[in-house]
Amino acid sequence: MPEHTFADTSRRLGAATLDLVSDHAELFALELQEQKRHSTQQLIWLGLIAASGFMLFLLLNALLIVLLWDHYDYRLLVGLCAFYACISGLCFWRMKSAQHSMSAPFSASLQELKKTKEQLLP
Repeated sequence: MPEHTFADTSRRLGAATLDLVSDHAELFALELQEQKRHSTQQLIWLGLIAASGFMLFLLLNALLIVLLWDHYDYRLLVGLCAFYACISGLCFWRMKSAQHSMSAPFSASLQELKKTKEQLLP
């Protein structure tokens, strides 16, 4: 009789372990899909913003240079360079602050694994 209960216990333990691994795999796959979709969407928007911004800056620079070259000659070019350097620094700072405030990818999976480890180990 003790062998029968040992077999039942080991079977239940195996089934519980398999269910646990399956749940973790599903959560990981779901978070991976979400991260992939989010990253793809961000890259598309970033590409469109970069292309539009580049064209706008190019045309505005050309317009300013054509209109103001007679009065300000090289000072205009230096001013434009300083302006774009400040804007680039501001964008870089904003990107870094957004990265620091973003939650870590797969954080739900890691928390679930920690919770499982705490439950299994005394």
